[in-house]
Amino acid sequence: MVRAASYLRLAWAIAVLQSGSLIAAEEAVETPVVDWTAGRAADFRYQFLDRVETTRLFAATPETGTFSHHGYLAYHRGVLFASWDSHARDENSSGQHGMFRYSIDGGETWSSAKPLFPPLADKVPRSEANRSNPFQTSQGFANIDGQLYAVTCVDKALAEKVYRFNEVTRTRVGFLAREVRIDGTLGEVFWLSQTAPQPEPGYPALPAGDRVLVTKINAYFEEPANLRQLLFKPRQHPDSDDEHRMTEPTQAWRLDDGTWVRLYRNQGTIHGKSRSEIEASRPRRHYAAFSFDDGKTWTVPTRTNFPDTGSRANAGRLPDGQYYVINNPLPMSARQGGRAMLAISLSRDGLEFDRMAVIRFVAPPTRYAGNAKGGGGYQYPHSVVIGESLWVIYSVNKEDMEVAQIPLSQLYAITKSSHSPRSGTP
Repeated sequence: MVRAASYLRLAWAIAVLQSGSLIAAEEAVETPVVDWTAGRAADFRYQFLDRVETTRLFAATPETGTFSHHGYLAYHRGVLFASWDSHARDENSSGQHGMFRYSIDGGETWSSAKPLFPPLADKVPRSEANRSNPFQTSQGFANIDGQLYAVTCVDKALAEKVYRFNEVTRTRVGFLAREVRIDGTLGEVFWLSQTAPQPEPGYPALPAGDRVLVTKINAYFEEPANLRQLLFKPRQHPDSDDEHRMTEPTQAWRLDDGTWVRLYRNQGTIHGKSRSEIEASRPRRHYAAFSFDDGKTWTVPTRTNFPDTGSRANAGRLPDGQYYVINNPLPMSARQGGRAMLAISLSRDGLEFDRMAVIRFVAPPTRYAGNAKGGGGYQYPHSVVIGESLWVIYSVNKEDMEVAQIPLSQLYAITKSSHSPRSGTP
C-alpha cells in the first residue's frame, strides 16, 4: 500500500500573468499520513527478535553515578563511539555531563568509560542544588570535513514557569563541542558561538570556537536529518494542530518523492493546569510533520495512530531501503510500564509501518532513587548501521547503558505474521 492513508490538502498558488491580471489557481496536492498498521492483523501478537546480542556499557553504582541517559552512537573511520549523560543521582541536575566509550573491533571489546565533557558545576542532588547551576544534555555527534565532533547543550533550570504549565523551565547557556579522535583522545572543548559565557565560580573558562568551524557544525544540525533531538526550553518546537506540546523529534527521513517526514513525542495539551490533566490528555501516539521544500518549512504536527508511550524515538533507513522507527510502543505512561518494551517498526515506503518486532522487554528492577526515575524500562534509543548489523544504544531504568547488536538478516525476516522472525542462521 502506497500512501493508502492520505488526504487532500488545498494549496493555493499564484498563476502566471494572463491578460494583464493575476489568476489564483487551486491545486489539489496529496499530503502523506504516517500509518502504523503492524497491529491490525487478526492474529497479531508481539514478535520477538531472538538473536539480539547486548553489551552493558555502564553499570550504575553510588561511586560511578546512578543516573545515565541520553545515549548516542557514531561510526567513524572504523571506530564505534557510544556516548551518554551521567550524574551522581538525578536527571537534569547540577553537573550532569557526557561520558563515552569506543570500540575498534566492531563491538567485541570496548574502552573504559571516560568523561566526554567536563562538568560545569558541582555534581550534587537536585534537592540540594542551586537551581541555576548548569547541566548538559548530549546532542550526539557531527561529522565535519572528515572529523568527528561531539556536541552537548548547556542549560540552567528556571525556578518559575514563564509560559504555560507543561513547558520545560530552562534557559539556554550555549552549546559545547570537541573533536573525538579514533584513538580515543579528545580535542579541546569550545563553545559553538562567537563569545564564551562566563564560567561558574571555581570552574575554568572555556573559549569560543573557530568561527568557520562553528558555522559548519551549526549548519550540520540545521540539515533535516540532523536536527538536535534533546533541546528543551519554552516553545522549543511548534505546537500541534490540536494544541498539544511537541518535543523530542525523531531524525527526519526522506521519501522517494523528496518529502521529508519527522515524528514528535507528545507532551499533552497546552491548556492543562495540572499534571493529572496533562497526563489524561496525552494520546500516547506519535505526531508527524512533513516538509515539501527540502526542510525549509514544515507542516503543523498532526496526530498519527503510531503508538508511543511518550519518550524519545529513533528513526533511520536500512541498507535495503526499508525505513525504521525504534520506540516504546506500549500506549501507556512510563509509570504504568510504557517504557518496558523497546521495539522496531518497519516500512517499505516510509509511511505505512506494517511490521514490528520487540528488541528488549521487561527491564530489571530500578536499583536507585533519583529525579525523574519513576518509570523504568529500556528507553531513549539511538542507532547506527555497521556492516551487516544494526546497533542500538539505550538506557536501562536511566541507570545503566546498554548497546544491542541486531543482525540485519533478522530485521529483513520480519513479516506481518505473528511468528518470531528468524534469519535461518544457527
